[in-house]
Amino acid sequence: MSRRTTVWLMAPLALLAVAAGWRWQATQSIDGNAVVIAGGDGGGLPRADAMQEGFDTQGLRAAVDYANSQGATALLVMRHGHLVLEHYARGADAGTLVDGGELAHALLMLAAGVAVAQSAMALPAEQGSDDARVVAAIAAASGQPYPLFLSHAVWQPLNAAPAQWRSPGVRARAADWLRVAGLLLHDGRFEGKQVVPPGWVQRLGRSRPASGAEPFSMGEVAVLRGTGATLLWLAPRFDLAILCVADAPPPGVAVDETRLAHMIIRSLRDLPAVGGVQLNDLVPGH
Repeated sequence: MSRRTTVWLMAPLALLAVAAGWRWQATQSIDGNAVVIAGGDGGGLPRADAMQEGFDTQGLRAAVDYANSQGATALLVMRHGHLVLEHYARGADAGTLVDGGELAHALLMLAAGVAVAQSAMALPAEQGSDDARVVAAIAAASGQPYPLFLSHAVWQPLNAAPAQWRSPGVRARAADWLRVAGLLLHDGRFEGKQVVPPGWVQRLGRSRPASGAEPFSMGEVAVLRGTGATLLWLAPRFDLAILCVADAPPPGVAVDETRLAHMIIRSLRDLPAVGGVQLNDLVPGH
């Protein structure tokens, strides 16, 4: 079993544009069903020292230990747009692709926001619509296959590494799912650039409540579920995103969708006072 954990020091993010040829890459077939979603150079997210971002490092280590006990293959924590924890285990690494599940649905709805702004596309049954219908609507409005539109409308502006699309899902690196989380937390902005029209994220509905021994307060944290036991937590009051990737919990272990997030939030030394930003209508519902 291999484990690698990094608590990041400050480092710049190179923002490099993709040269000509992205159109071919975005539609390149992998196995007859999946296609490549072309991205940027895939450079790392901006990184910061965990203590500078308000974390007690001992608390983060305890969270890593708990994630390992739950069969996690990756645990990443981002605050204020900075990656402060990146941990991989069980043979996974920074290049391992993660099935998106609800994260891919969120990405689809963000792309739909761009399509609506560019073409006045009518989004079918905006809340709770079948993903395949939204994909077809984007393709019809843009005149491009969805992976191609997604590539230049969202994925390249995020400078994410190439990902894979197999209708209706997306497989991408864990760090690139955090880029999507950044759009959801920051009203469609990434690295100061407005990728998705402002106000669109707030129109997308609520996520399903998390299940666990200690439920979150109303509007405190939203949870998006990937495949297996993968979970993404969004806590806007703390400007915090947590991604735990796991194929499945160990035999006989029930998935608690609250405990790990609570551990990481409680490791913050600068918890804001009660109140502030609420999560109502922040992330796409299903």
